Amino acid sequence: MKRIDVNTGTAHDAEPSGAGAQDYVVVDDQGDFTYYPSEATMLEDLEYVDEAASILDRAGNDFRLTFEKDRKLRLGSSFGRVEFTWLCQAWMNNRRRDPKAHRLLRLYPTTLDALLAGIFETLTLEIAIQAANSTWVLDVGGEEMHPETLKDVDRLLAGLDHLELATVRDPFGHDYRPIRHATHPFRTLGAGVIYYVEIEPHRREAGHRADVSDSLP
Repeated sequence: MKRIDVNTGTAHDAEPSGAGAQDYVVVDDQGDFTYYPSEATMLEDLEYVDEAASILDRAGNDFRLTFEKDRKLRLGSSFGRVEFTWLCQAWMNNRRRDPKAHRLLRLYPTTLDALLAGIFETLTLEIAIQAANSTWVLDVGGEEMHPETLKDVDRLLAGLDHLELATVRDPFGHDYRPIRHATHPFRTLGAGVIYYVEIEPHRREAGHRADVSDSLP
């Protein structure tokens, strides 16, 4: 990949748009997941046919790259819907290989539709640089704030020494408990990478903490 800047998405980009441009997620030959807001952006970034192990639209149609007559890359025909087990394992492997790249730890999906929605939502929320129709909700001890992006949530939580009283809701209505992972045993207060572990609905209602995902490093 040329690694051009595709970080122009917003939180709203992850919502079904109907009339909007078709967006895609590419699983490359290294197992990394990348979101593209359009086919043109994707084809500009990719460099060779076998670079994409799978190209997915929101319906789960599984595409590959092919060549046009002038040797330019183009999107080929769909092979049908992607296989749930393969996609789930590829997503888990990617998260575990590079935990800091995907710090929104959703509950494990049980259907292909839920898995696809989670992947598209997670990737677009990670790269969003501004909010559209919906914002995040950060609650700290009853004080509610409305940051626009995940980066804004990070900045607000980075100033807190303790995260026990904090909960976070993303623009799609998923609730999380932020957990700070210490990279050094003698770290200063407030230091460390923050992960967001989704709270199960019944635990949320009962006020219980979510179980820590095994995706945490």
